[in-house]
Amino acid sequence: MRRRDLSTLEFMMRRISPFVLGGLSFCLALLVSTSVQAQRPLGCDMSSYQPSVNWAQLTNAGVKFAWTKATEGTYYIDAYIATHESGAKGAGVYMGLYHYAKPSDDPNITGASSADTEATYFWNVASNYVKSGGTYLVPALDWEDTGETTGLSAATLSAWVNEWCLSVSNKAAAAGVFGVRPVVYTGTWYSEPSSSHSGLTTAVTNWANWMSDYSGESAQTGSPTTYPWVSWNIWQYDDTNTAVANWTGGDVDVFNGTLAGFIKTFVIGSNNAPVFTSSPTNITVGVGSNVTFAVQASGPAPLGFQWRFGGKVIPGATSSNYTITSVQMTNAGGYTVTVSNSYASVPSSAAFLSVLGPQTNATGSVLAPAGMVNWWPAQGNAHDIYGANNATPCNGMSYTNGEVGLAFHFDGSTSYLTPGTTNYIAPAWTVCLWVNRQNAPGASAALMGDGTNVLKLEQYSGTREVGISESGVADYVFSPAYTVPAGVWTHLAFVGTSTAVTLYTNGVSEGSVSVSSFPLSRACIGADLIAGNPTDFMLGSLDEIQTFNVALSAAEISDVYNAGSAGLVCAPEFTGTVSTNSGHLQLQMQGLTGKNFTLRGSPNLVNWVTLGTIPNPTGATNYTGSTTANTQQFYRLEQ
Repeated sequence: MRRRDLSTLEFMMRRISPFVLGGLSFCLALLVSTSVQAQRPLGCDMSSYQPSVNWAQLTNAGVKFAWTKATEGTYYIDAYIATHESGAKGAGVYMGLYHYAKPSDDPNITGASSADTEATYFWNVASNYVKSGGTYLVPALDWEDTGETTGLSAATLSAWVNEWCLSVSNKAAAAGVFGVRPVVYTGTWYSEPSSSHSGLTTAVTNWANWMSDYSGESAQTGSPTTYPWVSWNIWQYDDTNTAVANWTGGDVDVFNGTLAGFIKTFVIGSNNAPVFTSSPTNITVGVGSNVTFAVQASGPAPLGFQWRFGGKVIPGATSSNYTITSVQMTNAGGYTVTVSNSYASVPSSAAFLSVLGPQTNATGSVLAPAGMVNWWPAQGNAHDIYGANNATPCNGMSYTNGEVGLAFHFDGSTSYLTPGTTNYIAPAWTVCLWVNRQNAPGASAALMGDGTNVLKLEQYSGTREVGISESGVADYVFSPAYTVPAGVWTHLAFVGTSTAVTLYTNGVSEGSVSVSSFPLSRACIGADLIAGNPTDFMLGSLDEIQTFNVALSAAEISDVYNAGSAGLVCAPEFTGTVSTNSGHLQLQMQGLTGKNFTLRGSPNLVNWVTLGTIPNPTGATNYTGSTTANTQQFYRLEQ
């Protein structure tokens, strides 16, 4: 395995049998977390049209909440309430029930055939799922009865909505569940007055809204129409099994805020939910160190804690602190903790453990081409071992087995890396990386970009084809079109010049896009970043991400690919010695191409003297000093 921050290599030369000492030292660098805008949490809604729901697929796609149909009018009960509720609870998804209103059948506000009778019908079915405990959502009123056109006025229909919501709220209070305020689902096609429908008035805006609007905008950056509300709480932005959804869990929704905000607004009992007063923070340590994550929380006692690693429960990790002794590479990744009481369960944001391990050169590794700017090898952390852009992992990012050691894994819904630079690399440039792709749940998936210039793993509209995008100009695919095979490590190289961007796959030119001076953005990896909001999340893994400020040749790209799992030379090392004709010792060395070596010498491993700074433009070079071959001397090589 590679040693992440090796700074020295030592060996002692003797006249008869030179040998290498194993005294290696390395530096630890702090990975500083930068503030990024929180993600809008995703949700879904379902009914008997989705009798079988793949909850693992939904949670992998980032789904945090769901509503399932309970009743319609006063004549229909959905057969899958218990199945959907049980599945959601097992997956850790907040779940609520909704009622499909039928004012066309029950036009009165109170009395017979009214909003009250429909509220009672719903309550008799749903009451077991409207209670505190931290997992249930407030009821929802589905307001889209196409049978009611303009027979009732907007004022009457608004009174109907208010009566149903108030009646359900009162029934919950009578059962000891206080503060339940239903949410109203509708769309402006129905809620805004027109020749077809009477619509609603602002009288309903004291209830939270859930707007249906399939405008095709990004769930993380877009917004729906909201009449008669002035803003929105939840947005149903697409329907079942479209290119956007592509799952079996019904229609797709998003909350306009953070997960904590969603919990406070819609989880029953959340007014008494625990609150984090101190959240877990990112930590960077070396292999073999001990580390402790810690949080503090307040709220009605007793409080319970449960830590998770990569989304999976850590058995026995049920206190406010979690300690790992003798950290190993397998411990690198994201840690979260859920704090709970009898009212609600609240998850923390992810804190990442970055592990710095031995960085060495594998047998068969090859020298990197000249012109490198960044190199993120993903060996248990997101450090840039060549440049100055250490990345910050975000949300559901994790580490997995890669082509060379470990790799970054992106969950397709929340995870990405921010390298901390918004500077472009102007043409000419090159990006090399290994990709293990899965079909992303979104309409497209980005490798690297900033919303203006983006490298796409899967181009827009679900084509799955590799491409590039220029905001306000076009979405391009290469000619001929190419799709990275799913579940297979594939090497990609993008080369940008003043006239085109060319794609290489597994060392071979695949095709080009004619585009003028397309710059390389490194603002976000594993997603696109638009005005600070990540979108177009990729699903799959990336390894050995390298950028260059030159257009690599086809031969250079082929060499990088052919190195395979051995990868590129990344650590300074002595490769041999030669005794010159003058009796002096010549040291042979290799390391990061383009990075100068600093050579130090010592007669006793205690007192070190700098012997010189040695240029290394090609990755390998020699040094001949004044030391004779029969003199005992230690050398240390730094880069």
